[in-house]
Amino acid sequence: MWNSYFKQIQNKYSMRVSFNKPLVIRLDGKDVTKNKSIDLLSNYESSFTNSLEETVKFFSKKYNCLAIFGSDEVSFIFYKPMILIEDLDNDKYNRTNEVISVFSQYFFEHFNSLYNGNKVFWHGKCFSISNDKVNSYIKFRSKIIENVLTTYFLKKNNVRESGRIKLAEKIEMCKKYDLYEKILKKVENGILYLNGDRIDIEEFLNGNIKKIESEEKRVEDEYFDITKWDV
Repeated sequence: MWNSYFKQIQNKYSMRVSFNKPLVIRLDGKDVTKNKSIDLLSNYESSFTNSLEETVKFFSKKYNCLAIFGSDEVSFIFYKPMILIEDLDNDKYNRTNEVISVFSQYFFEHFNSLYNGNKVFWHGKCFSISNDKVNSYIKFRSKIIENVLTTYFLKKNNVRESGRIKLAEKIEMCKKYDLYEKILKKVENGILYLNGDRIDIEEFLNGNIKKIESEEKRVEDEYFDITKWDV
């Protein structure tokens, strides 16, 4: 009786992974946006953003998958979930809680081996979507990333209550600052990776694959640090 009871509870919080539909794993850095020592826009070597990008590049190549990241979040989209599942364990995990518990540890270790700061912990979610929803999901996460980064950018420019301003208005406000073109515009919609290569988001959503050459990473003291703005 108790075995059946606890199995019902377990199943309530975990679902079977579809081996045929794309599998999504979304990770969010715990308390990252609240941490004033973390710069979400500068991309110098061993910074938070650079470490996140290098980690995304590594896993998207290893598992032949798609990934969109920006601010403090990343979503991996596995078109062929078995490539990931077979790598996690010989028992072939088939529930979302099993998949996310193991993959998040892989991600945690790789990211924190690159990041030159205190350890960052990650919240994880895992679910399957249909192929025809992939583009919609990317658009959805892109808008969320854009909302977070424009709010962040405006706060750094001492704009009060920027989180309550509508997104379209925030974007127009950001464009008025000199550093918008240099820093924010390149990343405000999120960064998309496919099989280890950075690709253009708009082109991908239009059915094309256009690779983007990554910029050479500079050392910290040569890079403009947004956390040091005198505001």
